[in-house]
Amino acid sequence: EGKWAIHPSQIELANEVFSPPDEEVTKARRIIEALREAEAEGKGAASLDGKMIDAASERMAQTVIAMDDAIRGAAASRS
Repeated sequence: EGKWAIHPSQIELANEVFSPPDEEVTKARRIIEALREAEAEGKGAASLDGKMIDAASERMAQTVIAMDDAIRGAAASRS
């Protein structure tokens, strides 16, 4: 996912539009942490905020975190 920018002045707006919301990133990090704790207890799934999470949830969370890290890293390299 992303956007091509013709002019560098468009990059900041494109990053803002395509960045996952902070709440989504926070939830993704919570999912990863909850699953790590569950794995340490020998469980393959966990409950977070009353919902079951598992390996599929982890993959989606990792995607959100990777996108956030990539956008923030690119923004930091331009500063």
